Amino acid sequence: MRAHYWTHAEMWEELRRLEMAYPGLIAVEVMGHSREGRELPAVTVTNMQTGWPHHKSAVLVDANIHAGEVAGNATAIYWIQWCLETYGHESQATELLDHHTVYVIPRIAADGAELYLTTAARFRSSPRNYPFSEPPEGFVESDVDGDGRILQIRVPAEDGGFAKDDVDPRVMRPRAPGEFGGEYYHVFSEGQIERTSQSGPLPAFSMSARARRHGMDFNRNFPIRWAGEKGQAGAGPYPLSEPELRALADFIQGHPNIAAYAALHTTGGVILRQPSTGDESVLSETDRELFTRVAESGAKVSGYYSGSNHAIFASGHEKILMPGAADDWMYDHLGILGFTVEIWNPSGRAGARSYGELGVRKMMTLTPEEHTEDHRKLWTWADREVGQGGVFEWRAFSHPDFGPVEIGGLDPKFVLQNPPPHLLEEECARTSRFLTLLGLCTPRLTTPVVTVACESEGVYRIVAEVANAGFLPTSSTQKGDELLLEGVRASLQGPMTILAGTSPVAVGHLDGYGDQSVWATPKRQRAHAEWIVRAGPAACVVVVFEGVRAGRTSTVITLP
Repeated sequence: MRAHYWTHAEMWEELRRLEMAYPGLIAVEVMGHSREGRELPAVTVTNMQTGWPHHKSAVLVDANIHAGEVAGNATAIYWIQWCLETYGHESQATELLDHHTVYVIPRIAADGAELYLTTAARFRSSPRNYPFSEPPEGFVESDVDGDGRILQIRVPAEDGGFAKDDVDPRVMRPRAPGEFGGEYYHVFSEGQIERTSQSGPLPAFSMSARARRHGMDFNRNFPIRWAGEKGQAGAGPYPLSEPELRALADFIQGHPNIAAYAALHTTGGVILRQPSTGDESVLSETDRELFTRVAESGAKVSGYYSGSNHAIFASGHEKILMPGAADDWMYDHLGILGFTVEIWNPSGRAGARSYGELGVRKMMTLTPEEHTEDHRKLWTWADREVGQGGVFEWRAFSHPDFGPVEIGGLDPKFVLQNPPPHLLEEECARTSRFLTLLGLCTPRLTTPVVTVACESEGVYRIVAEVANAGFLPTSSTQKGDELLLEGVRASLQGPMTILAGTSPVAVGHLDGYGDQSVWATPKRQRAHAEWIVRAGPAACVVVVFEGVRAGRTSTVITLP
């Protein structure tokens, strides 16, 4: 396996290499195109000899929906490599590819990610400047000093809200109430004022309050509680307005065997689950148990934290968080068990507090002194573990808008937002362990018993039992059961005439082994179908059980 930050061309080259190296295990297609015309890959990984991809229950993993979160793309490629390279040698990889299907969309924000990797620019998702057709004047993040990075600026000012830390002067601490007589600074991201008028010199600081933001946020553009620009920045003009997301939605609708989902983001070191709209009581007891057990098991194998979106991100009495988000859409509209994985936790690495551990609400209650202590730890850790290339001492610079300033800080791209390259493989591996676990949780149909009894000459009674050997129910969740119209169905194929019974016949949804309490006896994990048929001696017939998200199992029987 190779952990790497892939440019667009490198990513496609690696996917085509894997496709050539592992025929019968991987297929790569073009899912759609970005707004700027880049091809978006969709990857299918499964053992084609043990069944077609759509005949197996599937897990979908997508990544890099936010342009700068390139560790998600690196992890997606790494996991594909792991599945292929260890197949036949490692039991989990072999089980996953023999009996389940893996779908991976390794990069959604292709345009923004390419700029992120090849220039100093940073975007939330896309370089598209919606909602501005003509961007207003104001402060714009940019590489003012031309060193290839957008760091931080500290500007000496009497009204500044920060001062140099007494312990580590590289750290900027909040100015204490009533404090005076020292050196104080404004601190903000490196950039400059862009003016749209020719009105002559204007005060820079008052203009900097009108900061320009790059607008689109793909993870606010899904058709779930969509709030528009007034309700959520970056939501776009209407749900699925962006070609990248329409392509993703079409892919999902075209692959109804998807039973589990994970979106790869950064940062925080946390596996996020439902609910997003309130406390645990908004979920059914069944779905709460499924989400919690999978997330907590994922935390054990990855070393990450786990928690619900609402518990982690709610800072007050919010009822709805992050409208238009993918994991909410997957669950609320499709009934799919879905998670968001926030890869990488630099604060945790440094021994500092992180939102994944405490939640946003508790982080907001930390004192300025506690925040300063955490920043010291982060700088100390970066000195020790990253060093040159990740830690940039403050240096003097003559700014075109603010005059004498200093520029410095920790690398925002490959220290704070993504792992430094030498730590990337470790993060890819730990996240891959959760993705494998999630894939192995999807439903798996088996046929434990098929019996044939001769009722009279040329007339046979066939009884077949089907079982769900997967952790998840064949509907993925209880909500999926409510949304899906059809469960598992049975059919009988071959040279015979059915005298009693129908083919196909519905047998309904089946529980998984995870859909029961510790002390409960098995629920409805099994069902059966029965037929009476007329056929000639030694006729071969096939019993088939299949479901939209459950996959397919078939058994060939020879009549006596």
